[in-house]
Amino acid sequence: MLKVALVSSIRPETNYTAYLIDALQKHHSFTETLVYTDREPENLKVGLRNVRLVWNRDWPFVFQIIAQAVKDRVNVLHFQHEINMYGGPRTAVLFPILVLVARIFRFNPVVTFHAAVPIKSLDVNFLKVFSWPYPRLLAPLVRIVFPLIYFSSGFFAKRVIAHSQGLKEILVRDYHIGSGKITVIPHGVPEDVSYDPLMVSPNIKKFGESKFILYFGYFHRRKGLEFLIRAFKEVSQTHPDLVLVLAGGTIIEHYLKEVEDLIVSMNLQEKVKITGFVRLPDLRFLLENSEFIVLPAVYSIAASGPLAQVFAHEKAVIVSDLGVYREEIVNNFNGLLAKAADAEDLRDKIITLIENPQLVKTISENVAGVKKERSWSTVAGQTIKVYLETREGRFPF
Repeated sequence: MLKVALVSSIRPETNYTAYLIDALQKHHSFTETLVYTDREPENLKVGLRNVRLVWNRDWPFVFQIIAQAVKDRVNVLHFQHEINMYGGPRTAVLFPILVLVARIFRFNPVVTFHAAVPIKSLDVNFLKVFSWPYPRLLAPLVRIVFPLIYFSSGFFAKRVIAHSQGLKEILVRDYHIGSGKITVIPHGVPEDVSYDPLMVSPNIKKFGESKFILYFGYFHRRKGLEFLIRAFKEVSQTHPDLVLVLAGGTIIEHYLKEVEDLIVSMNLQEKVKITGFVRLPDLRFLLENSEFIVLPAVYSIAASGPLAQVFAHEKAVIVSDLGVYREEIVNNFNGLLAKAADAEDLRDKIITLIENPQLVKTISENVAGVKKERSWSTVAGQTIKVYLETREGRFPF
């Protein structure tokens, strides 16, 4: 029996790791899968087995995770890495120490890097978009610290997982992680998108009476919502029956206020609707009933969870022509590529889909093939293979 502990947050309902753990626990009975997550009681309501509330989002997380792994006698510790996963800046700096200690204790650490930023992109504008304080002061420091965190974490890990070939190339080229250590496993796509219509909120169900296009995800400056709203202003002049639904919420309240003010300044209050955070049945309803989806990001530094949901519902989509989106979408085949941060080009792409229902249908049919290739059971099987590879070979690094 292979005993694996996945270390990660497991919310919201569309959380990557929660999907992966669910597939591992359902389809791979020869592996005992434990869940090490943060000490938030709501995590116990997630429908997974063997959930342990292990760590606080502060510097003791290193000792808390290792102590639990010792107690459970795990064979593999699989860490999910995002800069703010375990807390703030100091926990980000301590993450390589966690991987090193796991290696010393022979827990065969595996690290999934969910994001990889080219070093040349770590400039003042990048920090502004991501709402970092003092961007001019911090930019030079970030260009030093990021490579140290990524390189040392990758060096101490037994295996590394990236979600696309492009992300792997960044890890190799900019962060000097050995190519042979990195396995590319794409983001999974849910197979079951059923939901109970009775669970759909009344304020969401009303959109079923309209013809609408959909954005969903966090409200963050890197998502490019201001460009979508400007594009939609012109679209609505020639297609007055169309509504734009922006589904999601934010922890960056000032950006939400900017979006709301932009909607008012363009007199779009009746045409652009913000839902706030939505529950999974509400999201399923919106995806199922939308004309198509628009994801207008200005940065693409990680695999897209929202895009995986689009694939799951076999919907047509417009995405920005950059990063992982460019790897995932073949223009006019399984989606449309629009120039990033370009409201006029985005407007043209939206009108193209509105006025070409046959193209929408063709894209939807082609997306169905992606869904079959990316099932979570398949992703879980590829991940198990990585776990087995970690048990081959020993210290030194």
